[in-house]
Amino acid sequence: MYLKAYEPELFEQVENLEILESDYKFTKSPVENIKSANQDSDRHPTLVMNNESCIAFFTLHEGNGPKPFTDNPKAIFFRSFSVDQRYRGQGIGKRTLEILPAYIKQHYPCINEITLAVNTDNEKAINLYEQAGYRHTHESELIGRPVYVMSLKI
Repeated sequence: MYLKAYEPELFEQVENLEILESDYKFTKSPVENIKSANQDSDRHPTLVMNNESCIAFFTLHEGNGPKPFTDNPKAIFFRSFSVDQRYRGQGIGKRTLEILPAYIKQHYPCINEITLAVNTDNEKAINLYEQAGYRHTHESELIGRPVYVMSLKI
């Protein structure tokens, strides 16, 4: 398993991800994230690949992305993490979070913190992030919903 920056020729793979409808309560779709990235060069859609197949997706957001959640100008915002439902329960989320810091260090060497916002009612995700070493820093809102802001120093 490895992480790969989105490229337009991978759109069909992203479009074919099977994301549970209930996940859209917590996150925007991968396709919506790509559209947002086309309008904002600080957004970097990223694919989780396994044997050349996309099995999960997230966006790394520099610049204004982390600003509502941290004062650290060297933070990057991890957003819209979605795992294809066909690969759930196989440790994809855990493994992604394990390899993410090295990926960021390689591709964004000035970054020293990963920040994320997780809905307060998304207990499964909260537990996943805590197990990966993310620490609750404060509470906030994202798109009108209460969230816990969590961060990991890298």
